[in-house]
Amino acid sequence: MEYRRLGRTGLRVSVLGIGGGYLASLERSVGERIYQRAFELGVNYFDGRYGDSSFKLRPLLKAHRDQCVIVSKTHETTADRAIQRVEEDLQEFQTDYIDVYLLRAYTHEMLQQHLGPGGSMEGLLRAREQGKVGYVGLSGHGDLSVLTAGIETGVVDVVMFPINIVRREAFDDMIPAAQKQDVGLAVMKPFSAGTIPAHIALPWLVQQPIHTIGAGVASLEHVELDVAQVNAAAGGLTPEQEIEIEQWRQKLEHETCRICDELCGPCPKGLYISGFLHHDVWYNHYLTLGLEGFLTYPWADWAKRSAAEHFRRRLARLQACDNCGLCEQRCPHHLPIMDMLEVMRENHPPLIKALEELDWAEKYKDAPSPYH
Repeated sequence: MEYRRLGRTGLRVSVLGIGGGYLASLERSVGERIYQRAFELGVNYFDGRYGDSSFKLRPLLKAHRDQCVIVSKTHETTADRAIQRVEEDLQEFQTDYIDVYLLRAYTHEMLQQHLGPGGSMEGLLRAREQGKVGYVGLSGHGDLSVLTAGIETGVVDVVMFPINIVRREAFDDMIPAAQKQDVGLAVMKPFSAGTIPAHIALPWLVQQPIHTIGAGVASLEHVELDVAQVNAAAGGLTPEQEIEIEQWRQKLEHETCRICDELCGPCPKGLYISGFLHHDVWYNHYLTLGLEGFLTYPWADWAKRSAAEHFRRRLARLQACDNCGLCEQRCPHHLPIMDMLEVMRENHPPLIKALEELDWAEKYKDAPSPYH
């Protein structure tokens, strides 16, 4: 496993890290095994704070805390609430400190709230003075000018941002600004919600001027595959790989949502467009696993309890769409949004029917949600 210096933090991080987003919906024992296996294969960067992902990381931290770099994040915008979240994380991870703490900054308004008097950055800096947080930063998945503006304040040590073979806008301004300030660069969305295969996504990313890749994984097989792809890419890309990467880029160019919500919205019917096209973890699982794979996946009990209702609500919102096409007209990347939503409307009924037949809602009605 290759390790890189995470900017001015000086932390040595594995070029492949693990993102906790998909792990939150897994049975706890499965998530624990995934973290353990990743560590055995050389991974030391763990992006947590999704549901109970921090609890699943506990056993590894108990045995190897000094060898792990753990990251958490919050959307809270006040100092007091940010400090409260740090304290909650310390308790959930059962650790005395968190290596990197990020503030979710999706808009310039959020950024100003974070950085203003009494804002969450003030709280994080206070926590850093107390030794509870090592380094601070920002995380954003849409308008990267927000992260660029944050970097230019000089306060930010690390940024977590999307980049993959399709989404390359970070090269324009954000990465140069980060390099000038020696800010750590942590990647999110390397697979673009599972649409880019690992053997394409990871070799390309390893060649880029980034420090670590927070790859979402949902199984032990994913961990093994991702590590193998990263290790094999150390020697650079072959001409054949470069050709295949470009083929995939062209294929996905007009199928990939860039999460630029302020451009395609607001929807007259209140649909959160990028939430449907990109953000829904459960629907992304359905697309990659298929119906049978989805039904046999080792879901946590709370996820089983909630699954059918989740997709019923989602279908109702999709059916509320009157196909006005306004979002499609506004989309700067010319996505066929109406067709994409129609495919979703067709996919939902058989999945909902299968989930209702399993009656998970009743069987697991007492399972509490780990999200808070």
